[in-house]
Amino acid sequence: MKIQLFTFLAVVSVSCAASPQTTTSILAEDDGSCGSDRAALMSMDYWEFDQSPNGIQSVLRKPGCRTEGADLIRDYHAALREAGRPVTHDFPESKITFSDDGEVPLLYWHEGQVRAMEGDTPTAVELFRLSLKPPEENNAGWNEYVRANIAFLEGDFERLLNEREALSAMARPGYGDINLGVVNGLIACFGRTYLDAYTTAECDRRPMQ
Repeated sequence: MKIQLFTFLAVVSVSCAASPQTTTSILAEDDGSCGSDRAALMSMDYWEFDQSPNGIQSVLRKPGCRTEGADLIRDYHAALREAGRPVTHDFPESKITFSDDGEVPLLYWHEGQVRAMEGDTPTAVELFRLSLKPPEENNAGWNEYVRANIAFLEGDFERLLNEREALSAMARPGYGDINLGVVNGLIACFGRTYLDAYTTAECDRRPMQ
């Protein structure tokens, strides 16, 4: 069985039942030392690395560690692709396959969001584009959501509105609603930094926040 996840709010805190996520860690300022255990992080399975509090979240929630966290996501994903093996996790109910060959598009998305919040727009846009799905896998308007974020970063308000309209027609309860709320926040705070538009209270339009 293969599972797909549809959203990311900087440091992911989800379950298979699509629970709300948190933005706490990305609010840290760049004024601290990371001191992350790289070897331990790189040895984790995908779900633990990407989703658990002890994974990449443990780096991103430290002050000043967004860039190091993004680099770790990049390197972890590169190692998965180089190994070329199925990316799986054993849940109590069943074993889930996230990728057949180490290519996990959601990791491009997660790295891209951290890069965007650090102001590296060109790299973020490139990574966001790598997270786009084939048309047959475009569940709940994922591609429209991604393209809306790209439009925001590229300063194209009309395209942002168009992608929001397309997403609203495809979104479904759960992640789709959260993603639509994110895009609504990007519209409300268009022209501000991605970090501001994604995390500040006055921009937040997510229904579960």
